[in-house]
Amino acid sequence: MVFLDVNNAIWLFVIIFMLHDFEEIISVEHWANNTKSKLNERNTWINQRIWSFWNVNSYSFAKRDVVIFMVMSLITVITIFNLHQTWSIPLYTSFLVFILFHNVLHILQTIILRTYTPGLYTAILLVTPYSIFLLTLIN
Repeated sequence: MVFLDVNNAIWLFVIIFMLHDFEEIISVEHWANNTKSKLNERNTWINQRIWSFWNVNSYSFAKRDVVIFMVMSLITVITIFNLHQTWSIPLYTSFLVFILFHNVLHILQTIILRTYTPGLYTAILLVTPYSIFLLTLIN
């Protein structure tokens, strides 16, 4: 049985995270249109802060995700080409911990708003398990 080597596993994470970004891009506009009335019923400061982040059209959200993709790609390339350097694994580990924190925010937003938030499903089903897999693989 052939297992994923570290280089390929790191590259694959970019694809997995982009699936998460696609869920956000595809669902953000529809979510905003359907959720505004629910949030007005429970008009709290935290709800409004979360709403201000998600209340964008898909095009605007995709522009945000391009920046995330570029940063992720840069960190991935730096890690792959310097995998045997002592500083590369802590860099990539820090990145993965940040991604896990990002996923926790998806869950917290869903709990606070009491409704689905864009990206929740892939954060739970794809990105979090794969991030944990990568953390165990590289450390």
